[in-house]
Amino acid sequence: MKPVLDAERFDLVLVDCPPSLGILTLNAFAAADGLLIPLQCEYYALEGISMANRILGQLRDNGVNPRLELTGVVMTMYDGRTKLSQQVVSEVREHFGGPGV
Repeated sequence: MKPVLDAERFDLVLVDCPPSLGILTLNAFAAADGLLIPLQCEYYALEGISMANRILGQLRDNGVNPRLELTGVVMTMYDGRTKLSQQVVSEVREHFGGPGV
């Protein structure tokens, strides 16, 4: 990742990772400046984002990647007609930020 940063050729590089916290995802966390997390509007997805946020904090605190931040959360499969979708969005905004989430 360092040669990409040094070249200053790109403003943004997206690294797509599997929806698990395996070795590929952890390596991407170590190389990234920010995380943009897609989140399906269902209850169990909230547990996954909490775990990702906890690992993000650990990587920062342990010095693996002190510049790593949660850039945003993109809600997927949102259906404004259902209470579940509205509750999930409300929980994410409450815990992770305002309208950018």
